[in-house]
Amino acid sequence: MVAAKLVVTGLCFWYLSRRIEFDGLFSSLRQLEFGWAAAAPLIVILQTPFVAMRWREVLKVLVGIDRRIASIAILAITAIGGFFMQVLPILMGDGVRAWLLVRRGCDLRNTVTSIAIDRGVSVGGIIALTIVILLLPSSLSALGGYRDLVLIVNSALLLAGLLVLMLLPKFIPLFERFRYLRWIAGLAADTRRVILGPKGLVILGLACLIDVLTIALIWCLGRAQGLMLPVSDAAVLFVVMIGVTLVPISINGWGLREVAVVAVLGRHGIAPEQSLVFSVCFGLALAAGSAPGALVWLLYSVAPPGRANKMELTASTLPVV
Repeated sequence: MVAAKLVVTGLCFWYLSRRIEFDGLFSSLRQLEFGWAAAAPLIVILQTPFVAMRWREVLKVLVGIDRRIASIAILAITAIGGFFMQVLPILMGDGVRAWLLVRRGCDLRNTVTSIAIDRGVSVGGIIALTIVILLLPSSLSALGGYRDLVLIVNSALLLAGLLVLMLLPKFIPLFERFRYLRWIAGLAADTRRVILGPKGLVILGLACLIDVLTIALIWCLGRAQGLMLPVSDAAVLFVVMIGVTLVPISINGWGLREVAVVAVLGRHGIAPEQSLVFSVCFGLALAAGSAPGALVWLLYSVAPPGRANKMELTASTLPVV
């Protein structure tokens, strides 16, 4: 699967290489304003605590939070997971998150459930925000004539998700009758408890705030290239850039995102070289903003305090040779 995604990513960049002039590409790079470009990774870093807060609220509903899973531990694991999501496919990055939380002391089932719900809330928030954005006036919202199709698909997905959420009490007993579907019943019950519980609005609000910060990141990158994008246009580009990332046929959206951005901006007179630089800078900003997670990975111990103290005690009683 990873090899197939690499092929798709490579083919996308090969296609773009045949449409651009490298002189124009280097010219666009030289015109970047460093101040605005440097602000983009800072916004990504700012997002990390909010992602950690959203995930922690989900865990509060599922298992509660005890001393073994402190806020600083959730923040550290989120930062590490964010780093691995940039250097590995997203599911592998979530796997790292799960492994670290289990190592911290949370049981495997609740760990996987919390990450699945957290990821689902993120995707659901993007779908809902996409509908709102495309209903607002913007010079880019036509999406090359595909606006209505995107609205219909996202509305159908959102409506289906809400309908399933409301009908879960009827489906859960059916799933529990079959041994191999009981885990689905448990996930469904936990999802309903999180979304419709007292923490649901907080979790959904944090998801929307994270998306708004991503729009701010896109706006900053536009300023860095001299593109005076209105906030509404930056929001439409958010729909395009994040939407194609959700399509799991390339490595974290690389290549596919660049093709989409070049196509959308090209319809409004922006050179493909400048559009390509814009999209690549977005991916690099995400990577640079997640880089502190690598430092956390090297320096922070995710083992619970009791286990760490036990290891230190064991080491201190070893005979000196």
